[in-house]
Amino acid sequence: MSSHRGCASARIIFILLMYLAKRAMKRLAITGLFIIGIILFFSVAGPDVAKGAPDKPNESDIAWFPKIDVSILEASPNVDFIPDLKGYQQSTDYTCGPAALLSLAKFYKLQGIEENVSTEMRIARESGTRDFNSSKPGTRPEEMATWLEKNGFNVKLDFEEKGDGSALQQLRENIGAGIPTLVEWIDLNGHWAIAVGYDYRNVSDPWDDVLILADPYDMYDDYKDGYSSVNANRFYWMWFDALYFDDITWRTMITATPKDTLGQRSNISS
Repeated sequence: MSSHRGCASARIIFILLMYLAKRAMKRLAITGLFIIGIILFFSVAGPDVAKGAPDKPNESDIAWFPKIDVSILEASPNVDFIPDLKGYQQSTDYTCGPAALLSLAKFYKLQGIEENVSTEMRIARESGTRDFNSSKPGTRPEEMATWLEKNGFNVKLDFEEKGDGSALQQLRENIGAGIPTLVEWIDLNGHWAIAVGYDYRNVSDPWDDVLILADPYDMYDDYKDGYSSVNANRFYWMWFDALYFDDITWRTMITATPKDTLGQRSNISS
């Protein structure tokens, strides 16, 4: 009798263990299937999920830089702004000069100018731009001016070393007259851009003014729209170059207007 009870008890324990084992195996299978399902989901959904991620590495929840709204600039009574001229983005680290020339020539509708790398590099060859195999890469002010002269522009190359604010005043006058002006300053260890706008903000304090640039290296404000801005006072004291000259040369600017009827874009006749 006791032996039968022992066998029965063993059978019950065996059946219980098998039941628990089956339950455990079922749970493991479900868990395994769940994990596999997650992996498959993300392998398929990954590209769609990624679409919602920032398309630029410097985007964040903090709006460090406001977007330059061209419509507001054009409508503001405190802003002088030249529309329809934004910076073509240079394709190399040494072609800011040719890229700026391209943007200016395109603005004045110079024939044969397209916003592409082919045109950029053609201008680089024509203007004598040097790559990083040279000890002085980039484009000298005289080379920029010569290219403009050869392509039908009246050109004035100016430097201002007095520190009396006269160069900034000239920029303001040019922008107010609708004349974009090439400037070369120490940004990026020497950089060409085009002055196209000036915000007077508070007329009682000229040192809080803002200069708007058509910038061929528009990489820092989260909006690759061809524009950048800088405090006018800060720009004025960073407006120099030491690369192409024996001494520091201050406030290089090139005023260029077409000799032919294309110059009608400007408010000042050539």
